[in-house]
Formats: sequence, C-alpha cells, structure tokens
Amino acid sequence: MKKLMLKTILSSIAVLCITLINVHAADYRASLAEMPVSAENSDKGVLVDLVKAISLESGKDISLVVEPFARSMNNVKVGKADFHMPLIAIPEINPSALDYAYSTETIFHVNFVLYTKKGSNITKDKLRMAKVETDIAHTQYFDFSVKGSPSLEQSLKKVNAGRIDALIFADSATDPLIKKNNLTHIQRDLYKVYDVKIILPKDGQGGDTDQFLSKYIGKLRVKGDFDKIMAPLDSPYDNWQP
Repeated sequence: MKKLMLKTILSSIAVLCITLINVHAADYRASLAEMPVSAENSDKGVLVDLVKAISLESGKDISLVVEPFARSMNNVKVGKADFHMPLIAIPEINPSALDYAYSTETIFHVNFVLYTKKGSNITKDKLRMAKVETDIAHTQYFDFSVKGSPSLEQSLKKVNAGRIDALIFADSATDPLIKKNNLTHIQRDLYKVYDVKIILPKDGQGGDTDQFLSKYIGKLRVKGDFDKIMAPLDSPYDNWQP
C-alpha cells in the first residue's frame, strides 16, 4: 500500500513539473552563433541585445542560446530553435537548394575580408589555386575550394605564419582576434559586402516567426533603437592594417 502511495505521489510530482515547464516555456527560441562582438555569451553581444530588445518590444519571452556557428544553425534545422542569427544571404544560390529559409528582414550588412600574409601577393583572382579557409558553416558559399575552420583564431595564426594562404570571413568577428593576438604579418583586403539575414525552418514552417520578427524589428527601426543596437556590426569597410 505504501509503495502504491509513493508511486502516486511521484507521478503527481512529475505531472506538476511538466505542467510548470510548459507554463513557463518561451514563446520563441533563438539560437545565436558564438562570435566576438555578435554574441560572446548569452549575456553579451550585439545580437544578444537585439533579441532582448525584440522580446521587450513585443512582450514575448524569447529564450536564447549561444553556440558554435554550425551547431547554432543546426538547432533550427532539427527543431531546437525557431530562428538563428546571423547568416549571409548569397544571391547566386537558389533558396530551394537550401535546407533552411531566409528571413524577410535584412538585419545588417557584413564586410567579408580576405586575410593573407603580408608580401604573399594572394589576391581574389588567385584564390582558386590557394589554400583558403573560412568558418566551417560557410564553405558552401564559395565557388572554389575552401576548407572549413572550427577556429577563426587558429586560422588567423596560420595565415600570419604562412601555413595557409588566406582566410575569408566577417571583419566584425575576425578583426578583434587579430588585435587580441597582435598578428602583425596579416594583410587585409575587402572581399565582398553581403546582406545578413536570420534563418528559419524551411518550407514555410517559419512563416509566423518571420512575421513576428519583421513586425517588431520594424518597430525598433522606427524608434531608432535598431540602428543604435546594430551599429557595432553594420559599418562601412575600414581598410586598416595590422
């Protein structure tokens, strides 16, 4: 009899816990790529501030995680997140060929920079024959051979030492690493400026989320808050050199 009562009590507690979890479940789940400036952890970063501003403006609870780029993108693909930030939009790629959807909103513009070793004379027209790396989640965006890098910091050190010919990636994420490590043998040149989007589940499954984000990003734009938040990421290319 006591065992039966104990089982009943434990079952009731389990049901209560599940109920409480559901009551406090977030309205939306955001997944952000871990990068300097953009999202360094769940409390620090431009995109972290953007998610918090959208949550405050809308009155909706938005949970967020900050994870390595490829894993963060995958969270949307497997249903662990409603949206991921950020990802460049490549006009040449047919959206139907992708396993995710782009948001209607462009959240900022990013300068992709070609980082080479000073004196190597590696230019954009020589990249097909060069050893080039980029962030591991971005290899598909180039029409020449590019190796995925799990660590931008290590790739920059390899460029600085001449172990690879080039790294191509966003200046906002990469420049702070050059300064942090005092990598003085690197040459910087603008590769291309891209629109940056939020990514959503494919085949219209993220339609409601897209409308929600567009609505409240629009409200933040009108108030001027959006531009203030995004200013550290959305800036013209600066041709400074280490």
